[in-house]
Amino acid sequence: MTTATRLFSYPEQRALEDAAFARATTPTRIFKLLFPIWCVTIAATVTDAEDYDLIDRYLERGIAEGGFTTAAELARFFALDEVLVDRALRALAAIGHVTCANGRWALTALGRRSTAAQKRYVIRAEDRRKLYFDAWESRPLARPHYDSRKVTMLPLHARPDHFEPLVSTRGFDDGALHRLAGLADRDRFNLPAQIDQPRQVCAPELLYLPVYVVRATEGRHVRYLVYGQASDEADRDLTALAEGVQEVAGVLETEQRSARDPQSQAHDWLNQANLTGRVARTGEGLLRVTLRGDAFGGDRGLPLHRLGSFTVRGTGFFQLWCQDERVRERALAERLASYVLARSQVARAQVENQLARLGRQLGFTGLTVEAAAALARRLGNQRLAKQLSKLT
Repeated sequence: MTTATRLFSYPEQRALEDAAFARATTPTRIFKLLFPIWCVTIAATVTDAEDYDLIDRYLERGIAEGGFTTAAELARFFALDEVLVDRALRALAAIGHVTCANGRWALTALGRRSTAAQKRYVIRAEDRRKLYFDAWESRPLARPHYDSRKVTMLPLHARPDHFEPLVSTRGFDDGALHRLAGLADRDRFNLPAQIDQPRQVCAPELLYLPVYVVRATEGRHVRYLVYGQASDEADRDLTALAEGVQEVAGVLETEQRSARDPQSQAHDWLNQANLTGRVARTGEGLLRVTLRGDAFGGDRGLPLHRLGSFTVRGTGFFQLWCQDERVRERALAERLASYVLARSQVARAQVENQLARLGRQLGFTGLTVEAAAALARRLGNQRLAKQLSKLT
């Protein structure tokens, strides 16, 4: 079995925190699901956009903008060795960017296009590559899902612990390849600069993509925020898919109605943890378990980072809370320190955004960088105070 911990680089609580405190929704359930994904291997003539090598970019600009046509002229202008320039020009000719006639070099149409875009376009005939599409609408997945260091596409026989597979009865839409070729924002979908005559070279393979789905309410609307392995922020494309495909929404609403009441789970947790607390919902509808201040910190108390966060039980959860403002200040300082001190550089705007989110999470309003630095000094965290003072 594959565990959620191994599949995701972050815990499911992080998705709930993003939904509640970054997106101002009220989460009601969290699901661990396997989205069916088509993996399609295509062959096509593709044009890839790459970064220029420094010398190549300047040589092409020298021809296009400076009017230089010989290796000697280019070498003199850029103060380069003529042999090196000649070798670079021949390499550019090999990829179709320049041509030479009677010792004079000129840009091809591909070279002119590359120079204008400041990207080195390379045409690859009969290029083969794998593309991912969702199994409901046959829409392409975005670039982050191609990062194999973070994202695991699972075979159909895989059954990770506590993850439920969703089913699609729709086959792959062959028209998706032609629609793909015409996309304007192709870079977002990990696509080359141009695809000509894409075609499948084998039958599409059905795989599973592990996701967290947070069911939440936003006013009178129900949201299904989808979190993938690549990021602990809601994926806009998969969220739009979940909210737009009835097969997904229908399953989640059925699960919502049949799942166990989170309030009884909260009382069970209190009994198992041998703690005394009050279980109630906030005005926004968030289920909270309020504990005494001495329940957090110390050798035997709950870790401070759990204050304000969520405890998950199946698809239900509740927020751990404390009325003692001093305890919540300690939790805020600890969380802020883990954010600021883990980065070699952090901008003031980033810290302000994090403070706003932590403020919503821990019950503080109007937090400023200066106030956070003063709090860190008061609590004895001089390292954090020093880092924050550099931003003031």
